[in-house]
Amino acid sequence: MSMFRLFPIPVLLATLALPTGAAHAANWYNSPFSADILMTNPENPKDQAKGKLFVGPDRFRSEGMYQGTKKVLIINLADRKAFTLLPDKKEYHEGMSEALMPPKPDVELMPGDPQGPCKTDAQLNCAAAGNETINGIPTEKWTVKASAKEVAYQVSLWIDPKRRIVIKQQPENGPTMERKLLGVEKVNGRDTEKWEFTHSFKDKRNSYLQWIDVNLRIPVRMGEGRNSPMEISNIAEGNQDAALFQVPKDFKQVAPPAPPSAQPDEPNAKGQPPMPDADKKAPAKFQ
Repeated sequence: MSMFRLFPIPVLLATLALPTGAAHAANWYNSPFSADILMTNPENPKDQAKGKLFVGPDRFRSEGMYQGTKKVLIINLADRKAFTLLPDKKEYHEGMSEALMPPKPDVELMPGDPQGPCKTDAQLNCAAAGNETINGIPTEKWTVKASAKEVAYQVSLWIDPKRRIVIKQQPENGPTMERKLLGVEKVNGRDTEKWEFTHSFKDKRNSYLQWIDVNLRIPVRMGEGRNSPMEISNIAEGNQDAALFQVPKDFKQVAPPAPPSAQPDEPNAKGQPPMPDADKKAPAKFQ
C-alpha cells in the first residue's frame, strides 16, 4: 500500500499566524490555469496517481483517483471554505479529506508587506537587519520575534525581494532551511528555475530539488528524473469555467469522515520535503 503526499516548503511566517483573506490573496497563484499532475511513489515508480488542477483568481479545484474512487477538492479563498466531493455518489462534505492538494505558489508574504503577517499579527515583531548575498542572490535580512502561548522564539530570514521568496531561514532552535539556484531549464516546454533546498538540524541534513515555473511561480517537478514524486504538465493558462469551483446542486451534503491518525514526522531523502507541523492536520494522500 502506497501513500502519496505533497507538502509546501515550511516557512515560519506562513505557519505562525492565520492571515486574513486579503493577506492570503497576496500569496495566491499568479494567474488562472489548468494542468495535469502526476504523483509517483519514489519506492515504486510504477505506482502512480494522476489528477487534474484548475486554478481561478481566488479558488482552485483538484481532482484525481483515490483507492479507485474519484475525489474532488474545491477551495474557495474568498469564502475561506473547502469542500471534498465524491462525484460517483453525488455527495460532498466540508473540509479536506484524502484529496490531492496542489503545490502552493513559490512566493511568500514578505515581512514588509502592508498586508503581511508582521503588520497584521500582534504576536510578531519584525525588524530589518541589513542586506546580504546568500548563494549569489542579493537578499534582505529580517529578524522575526514571536510569542504564542507564553512561548517566545526568534528566526532570521534572508529574503529575495525580487522573487518574493525566502532564500534562508534560521530559527534560534530548530532546522535551518536554505535554497540555492542551480540554473534555468525547460520542463515540459516551459521555463523553470531549478532550486536545491537543504534542511539542516544538528547532525542531520536533507536535500531535495524543485523546478519552479518562471511565470506561474509554482513547483512543476520535484526530485530526480522519472522518479520525481510530483510533476505538473500540460499547463494551459487562461480563465477557468466558474462552475468548476462550485458544488453541483444535485450533490447531497454528508458528515466528514473521522480525521486520520497522526503520521510520523520523518524527512524523505528521495525528493519530498519534511512535513511541517502545520500540515500534520490535513495531509494530502493518494493511494
